[in-house]
Amino acid sequence: MTRKQMAFMFAANALISTLITLLLVLVILPAFGVPKPAGPIAPTGSAVAQTPQPSGATVTPTPVIHIVQAGDTISGLAVKYDVPAEDIIAANNLTNPNYLQQGQKLVIPVGGLPEVTPTFTPEPTATDTPLPVEPPSEQMTATAVAQMAATATPLATPLPAGGELQIEISEVLGAGNVNQEQVIIVNRGERLADLLGWTLHDGDGNVFTFPNFRLWPRGSSVIHTGVGQDGNPFGHFYWNKLVAIWSVGETATLKNATGETVATYQVPGP
Repeated sequence: MTRKQMAFMFAANALISTLITLLLVLVILPAFGVPKPAGPIAPTGSAVAQTPQPSGATVTPTPVIHIVQAGDTISGLAVKYDVPAEDIIAANNLTNPNYLQQGQKLVIPVGGLPEVTPTFTPEPTATDTPLPVEPPSEQMTATAVAQMAATATPLATPLPAGGELQIEISEVLGAGNVNQEQVIIVNRGERLADLLGWTLHDGDGNVFTFPNFRLWPRGSSVIHTGVGQDGNPFGHFYWNKLVAIWSVGETATLKNATGETVATYQVPGP
């Protein structure tokens, strides 16, 4: 057999093998229900890159409430909770991140900021001669009380040596609704009241502790049950509870820094 005859036989065998492969892939296998390949067949043993599929899981931010302690700074909290400092500032609408009060509650946006950032309401600027505000009357509604600006000042003004100190619980509003529950504290006396370390108690063991806060004569302060930023609006504080804590007939108790009961108030019925 000559070389030409051998070459012809090899070529013929290769052509026949190719035709058999095409016939098998395009005709015989589909007849038995095997789909045709969607693209070119990768050589045996070759690596085909796999595109990672999204898991579909959504990471939900998990904010943490941090109580400011002596020596706390925004940069330090950012390192402690592994959260960008600007996120902490944005989450709490801080106009002066360098000024933190001991006992102040900060929302730490662990996991990132929520998609919608709460609208910031600017705090009124404290003056050397704050105007007194009449305490809420028993006829005032919860909406009216919420709109009333509480009067106080963080300025280092010496407390008057004389005069009567008369702090009262004026009202407990919105009992049973966490978004409306408010306790109104008023200063009916003649002295500036330093409420640092004072506590407000309900009948179930919940305790709110006042931060560094001074209440002027005839001024008032509002303690909300729900979540919020202390001092926004100025003179308003938040228990940061997710459920209501007050009920009809329950007694609210206000104690001074030494633990003495200063005032009590029984939640009235509707």
